[in-house]
Amino acid sequence: MIFEFTDFNNSYQYFSTHGKKEWDDISNIISNMPLFLQPSQQAGIVGEAIFDPKATNDYLTTNTHQRGWRTINVPPQLQMFGKHWDGGNNGTLAEWQFSNYPFLWNNIIRTEAVIYSNTNLNNSVIPKALIIVTKSGMIPSSNSTLYYEQALAQISSVTNLNVFKLPIRLIGLVIPTTLNEIDAVWTEYPSRYCREGRPITSKFHINRGRSSFYGHSSIKFVLPR
Repeated sequence: MIFEFTDFNNSYQYFSTHGKKEWDDISNIISNMPLFLQPSQQAGIVGEAIFDPKATNDYLTTNTHQRGWRTINVPPQLQMFGKHWDGGNNGTLAEWQFSNYPFLWNNIIRTEAVIYSNTNLNNSVIPKALIIVTKSGMIPSSNSTLYYEQALAQISSVTNLNVFKLPIRLIGLVIPTTLNEIDAVWTEYPSRYCREGRPITSKFHINRGRSSFYGHSSIKFVLPR
C-alpha cells in the first residue's frame, strides 16, 4: 500500500531518533501490505467493493507481532476508553483506526492520559508517541468510518490550540492517481460480524469520480467480467 502521513506535536523528531526502529517497522509493513476489499452490505451499493477493515487489522496485528510488537492493555483506571491499544513497542503505541470516527478521540485521550500521568504499561514502558493508521476518503468504505482527511482536519484544529501535547503520526492509506487497476485481496464473509472468510486475490479496475475529495477524486473498484 502507498501511504501519506502527517506529524503533530514534534513527532517527526521522535520518529527520527528514539522511535526510528518502530517507525521503520510500521512503514515497511504497510508498504508491503496488499489492499483488502470486501463486498458492501449497505443499501444501495450491496455487493460493491469497499475497504475491508477486518483483514487489514489482522494483517497489521500479525505482522507487527512478528517484529516484537504486542497488544497493550489499557490501565484499569482508563478502561472506560477501551481495553487495549492495537500495538505497542518500546515507547510507541499504535492504533489501526478503521472504525467509526468518534473512536479517534477515544484513542488520543487515553494515550494523552497515560503520557501525562507517566503511567507504566506492559514491561514498565512509559509511552512517548502514538501512530494512527487509517485510510483516505477516496477509498470506498462503510458509512461513518474514519478517513485520513477527516482525522487530519480534526487533529490539526485541536493541536493548533495546544490542547494536546501527545506526539502523533497520522497515516493514511491512499491509491495512486496513476493506477487504473490494482491487485487486491477480496474476502466474502458469511455474515456482517464474522471475521473469517475465503480470501482470493483479484485484479480490480479503478474508476475515478469527477468530484474532488480533499484534493482527491473518489474511486470505485470494479471486478473485471
